[in-house]
Amino acid sequence: MKQTNSARNQYFATFVLNLLGISYGASSGWMSPSIPILKSPESPLPSGPISSEEGSWIGATLCLGGLVGNIVSCWMADRYGRKWTAYTAVISQMISGVLIIVAKNVYHLIAMRFLAGFGGGVCYMVIPMFIAEIAEDRIRGLLASTLVFSSNLGLLIMYTLGAYLPYEIVPYILIVVPVVFLVGFPMIPDTPFYLMRRNEPQRSENSLRFYRGYRPGTQHVSIEFHQELGRLKDIFGDGEKQAIQINQITWRDLVTPHARKAFLIGISLMAFNQFCGCFAMLNYTATIFAESGSTLPVNMSAIVTGSIQMVGSYFSTMLVERAGRKLLLIISGAGMAIGLSIFAGYSYAKNIGHDVESLTWLPLVCFSFVILLASLGALPLPFVVLAEIVPQKVKGFIFSFCMGISWFFAFMSVKFVSTLFELLGMHGTMLVFSICSLSGAIFVAIVVPETKGKSFSTIAKLMS
Repeated sequence: MKQTNSARNQYFATFVLNLLGISYGASSGWMSPSIPILKSPESPLPSGPISSEEGSWIGATLCLGGLVGNIVSCWMADRYGRKWTAYTAVISQMISGVLIIVAKNVYHLIAMRFLAGFGGGVCYMVIPMFIAEIAEDRIRGLLASTLVFSSNLGLLIMYTLGAYLPYEIVPYILIVVPVVFLVGFPMIPDTPFYLMRRNEPQRSENSLRFYRGYRPGTQHVSIEFHQELGRLKDIFGDGEKQAIQINQITWRDLVTPHARKAFLIGISLMAFNQFCGCFAMLNYTATIFAESGSTLPVNMSAIVTGSIQMVGSYFSTMLVERAGRKLLLIISGAGMAIGLSIFAGYSYAKNIGHDVESLTWLPLVCFSFVILLASLGALPLPFVVLAEIVPQKVKGFIFSFCMGISWFFAFMSVKFVSTLFELLGMHGTMLVFSICSLSGAIFVAIVVPETKGKSFSTIAKLMS
């Protein structure tokens, strides 16, 4: 069987799963074009226009929902499977779309954002885990990096629709993508890892056959297939007693050298992902574009930003199996540090009264450069690396813990970045983000192992 044929079902499963990413990205991007409308005298809410404080809570509640979704999906992924967990994401996303349609006041919209965030928390927990467990080593990074690309695609779609369609029409489109997901997802089996963990070796083998392109019962399979199936049985065992033991996580499992290092790397990468400032900056795009002297309308600024993210995440997807995770993360962190430092220098010069009239284009270029490099490494790849380095036995717990930390960091950065602007000014805030980006790049260079093309057993040896 040709190698390209064996990967067909892996690509199909990745495409279907990333429909959830598109849906989450669209739900997340809904705020950018909608908040100005909701604040205006022509607000579609019967209760009238919302205040700036209410708008900030609508924005930040997304992160709280993500934190709860992460916790729930951690428990569900190991108890009921990766597949059933993904269904909770699509249900919450569909309900969030309906809430926009029927919303009467700001509390309905806060509930909508909480559910949208809940779906995002499930997505960022279960999709990297699902893909890491079905993908071959040679394409695992390529497939796993598509989540951020699909989320950015959803953002760009929402920015564009929000700019050109009436407010009342947009939520109906939000519901379309989850419906398409529900058509394709039943065709996909749960992961071989989960099924073997549940002491269902035959279903696990059938699942592995599906993802490697073999029909059930096919006798002529590759040596690599037998080796992969053998590794699954070695990890989880095929007896009921062993299956029960493997599902009981003890404190000893969490303090092994591998698990401790995974905790350290996971938490540090989540801090790098959020405190480089890009997620927070994307919520203040209008302020930053205004700082640059740009005359672009707010919605057009958002479309430009979304397009830049798409370009960066596309190159990340294409380069992750060529350049490797580690190199892209280092380039991303160091490049962002340079761009943010130049931005900080411009803002400081402007703040103390220097004539920067001829350089009003510089913040816009720096902002675009930073978002591009962030989308190349710091935004998508921490989730890819985390899904690969965590020990299989405690994957659900550690992955969920680190993702929970990420959502907490995201809430802090979005809710309090305006406070940083007030205390430190634009230049001080950008300098803080620059230091965090450089620190992240140095940490990756020293501590994070390269996982490109390596099997989980090889990665485990690197992590021990």
